[in-house]
Amino acid sequence: MKTSRAVLAGAVMPHPPILMPGVHDGNHQAEKTDRAMRDVAGKLLATHPDTIVVISPHAPMFSDFLFIYDGPEASGHFGRFGAMKTAFSFQQDTALRDRLIDELEQADISGGCLSQSQMRRLQASRDLDHGVLVPMYYLQQQKPDLQILAMSCSHLPLPEIYRAGQALAAAAEQLGRRIVIIASGDQSHKVNEASPYGVNPAGTVYDQAVCDGLRSGRALDLLSIDPDMAGRAAECGYRSIVMMLGAFSRQALHGELLSYEAPYGIGYCVGVLAPSSEAENQPDAFEQLQISRRNQLRRHQEAASFPVQIAWQTLSGRLLEGRQLSTGDISGEAADLEYWLSLRAGVFVTLHKWGELRGCIGTTEPTQASVVQEIIHNAVQAAFHDPRFDPLSPDELNDLQISVDVLAESEPVDDRSQLDPKAYGVIVSHGSRRGLLLPDLDGVDTIEEQLAIACRKAGLSEQSPYRIERFSVTRYT
Repeated sequence: MKTSRAVLAGAVMPHPPILMPGVHDGNHQAEKTDRAMRDVAGKLLATHPDTIVVISPHAPMFSDFLFIYDGPEASGHFGRFGAMKTAFSFQQDTALRDRLIDELEQADISGGCLSQSQMRRLQASRDLDHGVLVPMYYLQQQKPDLQILAMSCSHLPLPEIYRAGQALAAAAEQLGRRIVIIASGDQSHKVNEASPYGVNPAGTVYDQAVCDGLRSGRALDLLSIDPDMAGRAAECGYRSIVMMLGAFSRQALHGELLSYEAPYGIGYCVGVLAPSSEAENQPDAFEQLQISRRNQLRRHQEAASFPVQIAWQTLSGRLLEGRQLSTGDISGEAADLEYWLSLRAGVFVTLHKWGELRGCIGTTEPTQASVVQEIIHNAVQAAFHDPRFDPLSPDELNDLQISVDVLAESEPVDDRSQLDPKAYGVIVSHGSRRGLLLPDLDGVDTIEEQLAIACRKAGLSEQSPYRIERFSVTRYT
């Protein structure tokens, strides 16, 4: 893919509603952010763009679809924040929207607009969200007649998010549009004790990585941020950044960090990226990252535990050779195979791709003659029959991380103090309803959170009577 000259600049801008007129009476504590937002708005407008593209994590988000706001005009207000009169309306660049949808289709990325009936059925709003409105407020203050294109950053896998950014640049290039891109997002929501969402050490580390990447302008540094760490940091800005970086594919960038603060425990980062004067057609940062990660995964696979080797061999045989493995097909040390053939236990096989769940299926009790057969069966189920995901394809195999959890027998819990979400999984049940949650999951830090999720999986109200069991697991990677 050739370098695009259509993308003039990009900016990372937070979206705290507290900065908006009418939302907060009196002084707020984000003065630094407010000044930087005015500054970055001026920098973007100084490039004389035809269209402002805003990528928001608060637009309707789907795991299999990139949502783009429809209509020649888009508007929104801050009514949900107590300021209904604070409202904005913008003309949408419908030609760029339509060209982008065509480019997404050619790239085999699911995305576009939704009809009114689809929006109603999904209980999604057609109004512009505050992730779009807050940054655009600062630009509209300096130039009232702005044309925009607003979209979500989607829950699609990160490689597809990046390619969507490439599609955006290609669409603008074909139309001769000069665009700037706003990657809207608050960064970590768990930076310090002022946060209503709690504190996690990953919050500070993640935000520092974003700030360093913006300061240096190194796309590879920003793309190399650990997705697991980003998840623990509870950010809502990373996907927007990844899509924006896709639009800068193969370009050297100049970066500038204008401000960072976290007065409410949430990271407000303001920065700008622009193509530098260095030679075009640089190595694509995401391709570099993909090569590096696949090399790491290959080394990890070579050193993986025997249970994980069973799962790998099962999926490789199915995807690359089209055959279903049996216990006699598993290669490895004879002593390892004999040991695992002698055991029976419940097993969960979990697949991750680019730090995100790609499939997880398991059994709480043994259903096969041995743990080996249990792993073979559940690896196939996780890869091809998890209803939350499409079946795994051969080109995904090299990007997979696999873990295998072997469960000990569950035991009843008489008192919730016996629970520990890091050490024990939990099973809740009432009648025929049953929900299970594995231990030591990212984002599940308290007993209350663990039970609430298990109840949801069982279809039980937290207030209803239910039986609690706990179990320990041995996790193999």
